[in-house]
Amino acid sequence: MTALVKRWLLVPLVALLGCATGGGASQVAPAAPAPAAPPPAAAPAANAAQSAPAGGKRELSPRAQRLFDEAVAAYEEQKRLKVPIDWETLEHRWRAVTEAEPVPEAYFNLGVVLEHRRQKDEARAAYRKALELNPGFGAAAVNLALLDEPEDPHQSALSFAELARRYPDDPLPRERLSALYEATGQHDEAWRLGREALMRDPRSVGAYKVLMHAALDGGHPDLALLLAVKARKLDESDPELVGFVGDVRYRQKDEVGAVAQWRKAVALKDDYLPARYALLAVAVGHQHWEGVAEQARAILKVRPDDAHVELALGVAYRHLGQVDQALTAYDDAERLSSDRIPEVHLARGVALMKGKEQCEPAIGELKKYLVQAGPAAATEGPAMRLIQECTQIEAAGRAAEEAAREMKAEQEEAARKKAAASGEAAPPAAAPESEGRVAPTR
Repeated sequence: MTALVKRWLLVPLVALLGCATGGGASQVAPAAPAPAAPPPAAAPAANAAQSAPAGGKRELSPRAQRLFDEAVAAYEEQKRLKVPIDWETLEHRWRAVTEAEPVPEAYFNLGVVLEHRRQKDEARAAYRKALELNPGFGAAAVNLALLDEPEDPHQSALSFAELARRYPDDPLPRERLSALYEATGQHDEAWRLGREALMRDPRSVGAYKVLMHAALDGGHPDLALLLAVKARKLDESDPELVGFVGDVRYRQKDEVGAVAQWRKAVALKDDYLPARYALLAVAVGHQHWEGVAEQARAILKVRPDDAHVELALGVAYRHLGQVDQALTAYDDAERLSSDRIPEVHLARGVALMKGKEQCEPAIGELKKYLVQAGPAAATEGPAMRLIQECTQIEAAGRAAEEAAREMKAEQEEAARKKAAASGEAAPPAAAPESEGRVAPTR
């Protein structure tokens, strides 16, 4: 299910339509944000859905218009160069606009930037200011609703249904309602609302995303692919669209094609996690440990608190012969999960047993695994077999040590007898290893 729906895009340059007036001031066109997928670190999409402020266009002072244009141009330039968006700089630029003049679109864009910077309280205040200045600013109302969306799907649906009533021309409330219906398996209703959103904005990538997922989950993969192709024509830089094609290919049993699409998605956006997780799962399935390590490290750069990925990284390290790194990863996984993942103890036990040849601590870890995993693990998993194997190895080791001591004692006894027969001084007996002192000669 797509992580729909948020208006993240700053006001595009082409939507400003500023015109010089007789007094030297220019008008600012409605803000034109567009939907893209959360979380806030996601790159904004390129298409725009007009959202006209109440009262039509307003005249801005030359300074406010210049600062507004410069802020938009700075964002567009970073997007054109395909470099990571400098949200801190953009925050300063939009704050400069709001300080020059209370422009609702500037407060809206400031809220978008603050969400990208994970400053939700300040973003909430910026959206509220935009609505205070322009009560008809639907985009700000939707973003504010998304920011404070109730966890209860029913309450969330009521909230967006009210927004759809208040802003009938805005596609976003219908997109969100469509996503909520899709999440509960109501594909027909999700499809209807997604189409209504697309009718209100034919260039809404967010509406296409809802319809894509509704088609796929409704058992129509070919239609889902067609919708994804149309959406990509609107925004070729959106990794979610490319990754979705990979999801469809995988569902069609075309793993090679799926992997190719997921790799394209992470090439567009290195930290696009849905594709990273998909590639990780495929690598684990094929026991391609270099690939597991590659994807796990990439995910942990973005989500360093994912204990399961740390565990996968440790397993990869062990198979690659890097036992110390594996043990470090297991320690991190145990810490991150507050010791709630039994498999960490199983993996550590295997590493100690196979990689370090330390059976005693390995048996301790395997027993911890059995306690945490429950009775089924004792009969269905490998832990009991490994414990038995380790116990046998320990017993064999003790037997070998005892045999070596007996052989050594026999050799020393033979040497003393030989020395006594020839009248030579008998060599001193070796000190017992357990006591560390020289035994008296006979």
